[in-house]
Amino acid sequence: MPGGDRTGSPGGVGRGMGGGGGGAGGMGGNRPGAGPGGACVCPECGATVSHGIGVPCYDLACPKCGAKMVRG
Repeated sequence: MPGGDRTGSPGGVGRGMGGGGGGAGGMGGNRPGAGPGGACVCPECGATVSHGIGVPCYDLACPKCGAKMVRG
């Protein structure tokens, strides 16, 4: 039908899938796989070391007191 409702037709006006908002955003924080940037922090004494690629903070020992590091 020419000039009719185009909803559902290619190029028509409708809701579609859209880009959607919400969600947690990019990587970051202290969860596993948080990315290469940032620093590892000692929860015991507060010492910090830079976080390296492929080395999770929880696998590092604090250079000052030996405690397991966490993502800062």
